[in-house]
Amino acid sequence: MPPAEMKFFILTLWISSLISIHCQIITLNGAWRGTINICDKKPSEDCNNDMNFNATVPGGIYTDLYKNNIIEDNLLGRNDINNRWVGNQSVIYVKNFKVSDNFLKARKIVLVFDGIDTFANIYLNNHMLGETSNMFLRYIFDVTDFIKKKQNQLKVIFRSAVKVAEDLYNEQKNYYVVPPVCVPKEYNGQCHINHIRKMQASFSWDWGPAFPSIGIWRDVKLISVNDILINDITTDIRKENNVWNILITIFLEATQSKNEEFTQISCHIASILHITQNKFISNISEVVLDASKKYININISLIVPADAVENWWPNGYGKQHLYYLTTTVTTANDVLFKRIRIGFRMVQLIETSLKKGLSFFFRINDIPIFIKGSNFIPASIFPELGAKEDTIRHLLLSAKETHMNMLRVWGGGVYESKLFYDLADEYGIMIWQDFMFACAMYPMSDSFLKSVKEEISQNVIRLKNHPSIVVWAGNNENEAALYGNWYGTGSAQVYREDYVKLYVNLLKREMEKLDLTRPFVVSSPGNGAFEKTYNYTGVNPYLNLYGDVHYYNYIRNGWDITQYPQTRFCSEYGFQSWPSIYTIATAIENIKDLHIDSDFVKHRQHQPLGNQYMLQLILYNFVVPQSNDSIRDFASYIYLSQINQAVSMRIQTEKYRQTKSEVNSIGEGMTMGALYWQLNDVWQAPSWSSIDKEGRWKMLHYYVKDFFAPIIVTSHLSISNELSIYIVSDRLYTLTNCTESNKAIKVTSFWLDAFLSEVGCGTLESAKRSCIAILSLTDKSGSLIAPINYIYSDALKNADIPVANITMKTKENHLPGKLSNYADFKIVLSTDKIALFVWLETNIRGRFSENGFHMFVKKKEIIFHAYEATTVELLQSNIKLMDISNIYNAYT
Repeated sequence: MPPAEMKFFILTLWISSLISIHCQIITLNGAWRGTINICDKKPSEDCNNDMNFNATVPGGIYTDLYKNNIIEDNLLGRNDINNRWVGNQSVIYVKNFKVSDNFLKARKIVLVFDGIDTFANIYLNNHMLGETSNMFLRYIFDVTDFIKKKQNQLKVIFRSAVKVAEDLYNEQKNYYVVPPVCVPKEYNGQCHINHIRKMQASFSWDWGPAFPSIGIWRDVKLISVNDILINDITTDIRKENNVWNILITIFLEATQSKNEEFTQISCHIASILHITQNKFISNISEVVLDASKKYININISLIVPADAVENWWPNGYGKQHLYYLTTTVTTANDVLFKRIRIGFRMVQLIETSLKKGLSFFFRINDIPIFIKGSNFIPASIFPELGAKEDTIRHLLLSAKETHMNMLRVWGGGVYESKLFYDLADEYGIMIWQDFMFACAMYPMSDSFLKSVKEEISQNVIRLKNHPSIVVWAGNNENEAALYGNWYGTGSAQVYREDYVKLYVNLLKREMEKLDLTRPFVVSSPGNGAFEKTYNYTGVNPYLNLYGDVHYYNYIRNGWDITQYPQTRFCSEYGFQSWPSIYTIATAIENIKDLHIDSDFVKHRQHQPLGNQYMLQLILYNFVVPQSNDSIRDFASYIYLSQINQAVSMRIQTEKYRQTKSEVNSIGEGMTMGALYWQLNDVWQAPSWSSIDKEGRWKMLHYYVKDFFAPIIVTSHLSISNELSIYIVSDRLYTLTNCTESNKAIKVTSFWLDAFLSEVGCGTLESAKRSCIAILSLTDKSGSLIAPINYIYSDALKNADIPVANITMKTKENHLPGKLSNYADFKIVLSTDKIALFVWLETNIRGRFSENGFHMFVKKKEIIFHAYEATTVELLQSNIKLMDISNIYNAYT
């Protein structure tokens, strides 16, 4: 072994051994005890009824009380209302623990809460350490003077976030009202969430219930400190010429005992970039710290030749190369060690002048990238469950498998877990990261702004090492709300001034200090760089010539491609559907709930007029079956809602991809992004998601795999029935004579009616009702280059669809699993007629290789990827099969 490598090997062992001596961490996760007053559950004139329960940290009050059988399943029936009393209570969490003599020898001991939800007073051995008021902050308390040998008691006393929010609203309204006062009544929610720094959706949203959570939702730990504590390490990575410059910033907290007087700490600092097992680049230096300052930042630079490392690429463009960077800080009394993972990539948001307006697209490593993806809401309405590995891994892997390269972390949720961003790094899923402000105005008190400033600083520092994060955004739809007078702000100047104060004077300026390697946009939707010219308010943020837009239309037929805008970037769009009936079954209390007009159905629909919109959109293209069997009717309705959502979203997304390389007569187009709303769900209800609460792919998610494919062949049917065919490629190379690299090209146009008549579909009048056109793109050998696509020339309710008899056989010879440790199963389908929207569903966890497809051949093979152990016989008997002809034939 060469001497340099030997030196590195010995250094690593030395660091590892010394950590165990000088740096001690005691986790306080796990079992706690809780107390809640249940007077609101059983009110009486003189109530003092406290109930004790077993608690878990990380955890929350709703999940704890359910585990203790104090409340029923939160997501069952109307329990979001029945359990509402919980959020109005004060709650106490207590942890008894011991520490050793050796642990107490340190100069300083700190208590760290990585996340407290939300308003709490913290006590150690009856000494108040401080209070918390922001769910998104990490809190660190000095407990040196209060911790003792053997038995200690940590107590966290929570106040109701609902009541605190109401108190803050009542205080604020003495000056002026900061709207919205409450959510729409259809949300069945709570009021005044915008007055507190808490997950905005925890008070309800149009896709989720109100569970105003309380609890210690992230880790708690004690850390012994002698000279210094490493709070964070960040990297700013820039490429200049043929080298990468890494600026490493070490955020230190100095420790000085009250009985000692010293003003300097000598430090040995080493940062090592591990390129391969035997290759590394390092910088080692000696630094003298001014210990009179509590917080000290140290910068170290690494120069990395560009050819020494591989680039990190988004999904579909290359591999996701990641490297470990180890930093060690050694003092006379401490050896502190921290390892982070980084990637090398350049990010640019290109907003250059066009003939009209500005462009808006991302360039990664000098390559223009068409953004394909979705919007991510919290993985659970209960924050402590939002970082479960099986849930997060499934959702992000489902994004990767369907060719997505970006997820937008929406501003009404939380700054996600380390696991979430680690997986995004590994899967090549770029992250559009909103700050946590959504659909509201916000108060501008000094205390609020101070809390927000700390929130921004902590979370940017925590997250900025992840190469997956490529853009920060100040808020979700707040500029749009202000411009559109959503909440009665009208022309009052104070709301414009508040908007600029928060998102421009605070967030934008802080981001210019915290992270200059990524772009920052003030709002989504917004007009990007154009907003500066009008001081960020007063102009329609939905302009198609600038920035990004959100587009929803529930009045027009979703299958009509002509309604969709030619925008630069569409960061939200979508249609609702119901989840799988198997998923709904986990939430119902009575079989009668499975009815299109049941109280359960009405309760779960939070979008105002949502059920009416959904029905009308379905009726544009289908007849909704009605019979005396309400359960069968409801199953058919679920199926039709998923078809409508899937096809509508395919057509809308393809419109955006078609306009990738062109502009219309008024300069609209050059569309370079499509992020549909939304990827995931938090409960069993109608929503815009493509994956339901139980992790089942809706029909939409199967369609996403096709319409986000690297190459697609797609059509545009005009109002006058002129049909244009496009080939869209995101590949960086040319495959055939009719494809160009990284472009969308129109290959032909013709009149659809005449074409259908010419190919034998009947008279001009009947042609549309008689035929579905198939689009395919193949190479010279006949192999498909793009997924097969379809043109529906008329509403399918007008078509004469033959009744198909479909049989299914699950093959005995199961295959090794490709997506899990469980087996894959081959399924053979046979039909005697054309079958449309063939849909397979099972209560066995897993997914199909294809679903919601058309059968124009007599036999088709698909694969079922099992996520749990099963057998051929069990799978065969548990698959439910539907197609369009048979849901109607069942009623004749």
